[in-house]
Amino acid sequence: MSMSCATTSPRPWLAAVLAIAGVSALAPAHAHQVWLENAGGQARLHFGEFNDNLRETSPGRLDQFKGVPILEQQRTGAPAQRVDGQLGKDAFVYATTGTPDTLFATPTYPVIDRSKRNLPAMYWQPAARWVASLTKPVAPTAALDLVPTGKPGELKVVYQGAPLPKAKVQLAAPSGWTREAEAGEDGTVTFVTPWKGQYVAEVKHSDKTPGEAHGAPYGEASYVTTLSFVLAEGMPSPSLPPAATPAPAGR
Repeated sequence: MSMSCATTSPRPWLAAVLAIAGVSALAPAHAHQVWLENAGGQARLHFGEFNDNLRETSPGRLDQFKGVPILEQQRTGAPAQRVDGQLGKDAFVYATTGTPDTLFATPTYPVIDRSKRNLPAMYWQPAARWVASLTKPVAPTAALDLVPTGKPGELKVVYQGAPLPKAKVQLAAPSGWTREAEAGEDGTVTFVTPWKGQYVAEVKHSDKTPGEAHGAPYGEASYVTTLSFVLAEGMPSPSLPPAATPAPAGR
């Protein structure tokens, strides 16, 4: 799979505000990810790059997934519900019910043949979680998961049920700026979140243990998981950059 990459740089005044807020603004390259947005009883699973305002479309790269992912909806004290969705123009779309505490989806992508580069086949597993609040701890369920601990600004990285020290977590704010933090021995990172609006945090992990997925063998597994949330309080956020143009299918 060829991942589209781009970099962004905060505006000068934005960097100054971040410095005042005690936040460092970084501009690393971001590979593609999936992330969830939820509002008005509708959840949308996007594929692209949140901080670049890039959403892949159908027809296009959104069609590369195998079928429409199942959305898992969870409310405190209630069993998880599985929600079927449909393929939209720039997202997989789901009708949510009630007031979910968390939503979760793991799209299926074919095992990637990298033999032309003399590399083993790769199993790429994206996952996306949305939470209604960072004040409630969430139990991890995915192979690579990123969940709130319930403490202000604190997130936890878990891989195969155990904390993942030294994992790099990137947080993208509503305006498109990003910040990176490294997980401690307990798998936790803490971020300052000065803006109100939607944030998307991302963590990646590579495991070179061979295995099999979707009926095909692979030599490396690559995981990328996002956690999205909306803050109602904070400084008014500048708008996202103009929407990026999706690449043609197959690129």
